[in-house]
Amino acid sequence: MKFFSRYFFIGFLGVLLIFAVFNLLAAHLRSDCGLQAVLGMSSCADDIRRAGFPFLVWEEGGFAFRSLFYPLWLAIDVVIALGASLGIGLLTHRRFRKPKKE
Repeated sequence: MKFFSRYFFIGFLGVLLIFAVFNLLAAHLRSDCGLQAVLGMSSCADDIRRAGFPFLVWEEGGFAFRSLFYPLWLAIDVVIALGASLGIGLLTHRRFRKPKKE
């Protein structure tokens, strides 16, 4: 029995890709010097780098340097992303699968 079809994987990976893009966008908008600062390619002085979507997971930098990491929020972000991906994957599987011929 083939439970998951290619439609499931298309929906699943599509939503994971959307979450990855939203994480990059959130890191760009929340950080003082944008995505370049998060990737370590910025020359901004005293910038604060932030990452995480929908919850803030990592924050680092500033004049009085600080580094904060929130593992609980990371776990919740991962659960949300995987749950949404599984849900959309199942919906696309049910919507687009071909009926079995008997």
